[in-house]
Amino acid sequence: MKFTPQFWHRVCHCYRTSRGFHVPPVEKSRLNDRLSDKLKRSAELIKRAMNLYKPNEIILCFNGGKDCTVLLDILDKFKPPSMPLRAVYVRTADPFEELEKFVDVSVQRYALQLRRYEGILKLAFEQLLVEDPHVKATFLGCRVSDPGGSSLFEMMPSDNGWPAMMRIFPLLEWSYHDIWTYIRSNDIPYCCLYDQGYTSLGDRSTSHLNPSLLVYNEKLGKKTYRPAYELKDVRSERANRDGNGQATMGESKP
Repeated sequence: MKFTPQFWHRVCHCYRTSRGFHVPPVEKSRLNDRLSDKLKRSAELIKRAMNLYKPNEIILCFNGGKDCTVLLDILDKFKPPSMPLRAVYVRTADPFEELEKFVDVSVQRYALQLRRYEGILKLAFEQLLVEDPHVKATFLGCRVSDPGGSSLFEMMPSDNGWPAMMRIFPLLEWSYHDIWTYIRSNDIPYCCLYDQGYTSLGDRSTSHLNPSLLVYNEKLGKKTYRPAYELKDVRSERANRDGNGQATMGESKP
C-alpha cells in the first residue's frame, strides 16, 4: 500500500514534534530560485537513463542517507507511473537502528522493491549481478563535494575493479544546502539522526555528532547540537566521520 503525501507529512510532523524538534519553515520560493534549474537537469538525466535502459536493467543504490533520500523522491516523481522503483541496500557492519528503521519507512512510502545485502559494498554488487544479471546501471546520490566527486561525470561506467555497470549521478551538481532545501521544502521524511547533530551517516562506530553544530542552548542551560540543515560551513559536512569509511561506487580515480 502506498500512502498519500499528506499522510507522510502528518507522520513526519508528529514525529518531529514528539521529539521536541523545531523545524523552521522554508519558503517555497527558495526552491524555485535556487534549485529549479538543477532539478530540471536532474530530471532530464533520469529520463534519458530510463530511455536507455529497461525498468529491470536499472536500480538505485540506497542507504537511507540524505542524498539518496532526495534522489529516491525525485525518481518517484519523474519515473513512468507503471515503472516500479527498485533499489539495493547494503547494511553496514554496525548500523544505526534509527537508519535501519528509516530504510523500512522509505520502502513503505515509495513502494520500493528493495534488495538487502550485508557486508562490503563491492561484494554486495557482485552478488547482485549474479542474482540479477539484467542490471546494467545504477543511480547514485553522489555530489561533487563527496570524496572522489570532482572526477565524476553525469554518466560513466564503473572502474577500479568494480562490477561492470553504468553509474548515473543526477545530483552531482547539487550542494549540501540544496539537498536540505529540497527535503524541507517538500516535507520529505528523513532519518531522525540528522536532527540530533549528525551531518553524515556511516557505521555507529565511525559516525559521531558534528562538533560544528554544538551550541549553548540558553533555554535549556546546556550545550546541545543543532540539526544538520543548520550547518553553515559545508566543508565540515564529514567532520563527524572517522577515516574514509567503506569504498563507494561513486569514487573514481582519474
